[in-house]
Amino acid sequence: MTRREFGRVAVMGWSAAVFGPARSAPAGAGQATAAAGRRDNRSLVGGVQFGLQPFCYHDLAMTPENRSTLVRRLVQNGMGMVELHATWVEPRFTAPGAGEAAAREKLRAWRLGNPVDHYRMVKKEFDEAGIDIFTYYVNINDTYTDAEIDAVFAGAKVLGARGCVGSQGLDVSRRVARFAGRHGMFLGVHNHDNLSDPDAINNEASFVKALGFSPDVRATLDTRHFTAANGDCIDFLEKHHDRVSSVHLGDRRKNNGRSTPFGEGDAPLIEVLRLIRDNRWPIVVLLEFEHGTLRPAVEEVQLMFDYCKRAVS
Repeated sequence: MTRREFGRVAVMGWSAAVFGPARSAPAGAGQATAAAGRRDNRSLVGGVQFGLQPFCYHDLAMTPENRSTLVRRLVQNGMGMVELHATWVEPRFTAPGAGEAAAREKLRAWRLGNPVDHYRMVKKEFDEAGIDIFTYYVNINDTYTDAEIDAVFAGAKVLGARGCVGSQGLDVSRRVARFAGRHGMFLGVHNHDNLSDPDAINNEASFVKALGFSPDVRATLDTRHFTAANGDCIDFLEKHHDRVSSVHLGDRRKNNGRSTPFGEGDAPLIEVLRLIRDNRWPIVVLLEFEHGTLRPAVEEVQLMFDYCKRAVS
């Protein structure tokens, strides 16, 4: 650690021992940065592209009405990239007395109506704030028709997203995998910690199975869930980094333990960040937390981001 780095850490009350020495890049590492193929933005730090999984704003309902507030918060937290949930974008077809099935049919009809101008309007809101929409988060399930899945990818493409991500299981992922390539995009598969469900993506073996469905499938490695399921995040990245599009970076205890603030759990957050940095892998790091906090969500996100910036600077 240099004198400058030590001074920065000391002022903020952090011990240099927390982060340890940085590892040098391996011999022959490529020159591509973590932002390769993407527009550099304000949350590109130390060669690592950071963004936010905006579920972190727990106090903010994920609705179109709150989208402008979301944009302001992302700017406030210094974020230049986001994984945008469809619920921030799509209209809500709910009304007193209207059944869930009727609302679902209206949403399907809206998607199939090819609302390009709406998607362009949403993209413009984020573009003007300097925020890149990296992925579009949609939990596709068995109720989606083929045409609807295709329409979701088409809309995500207009938003500027590189892929669609969801928490669907293996069966749905197998079905959806063929749609991504039609739009020059990828399907992101996201893991959870439910080891009892044979359809769940929850460990290395299930990730490998999902990646085998198509070359257009990519892993979104959630470090919280992977750690809670007693998986080895570092080993996974070393083996499969070329098929990982992003990491949901959060901390949690092993053995299905609780979520914690950054640095208080068992997830190897600093090691993950430095592995991506030192190897210059084009993996986007999306910050996420689910632990309880008395601090405002914006403040908690800033603490997370500051923690990460110290780790890679």
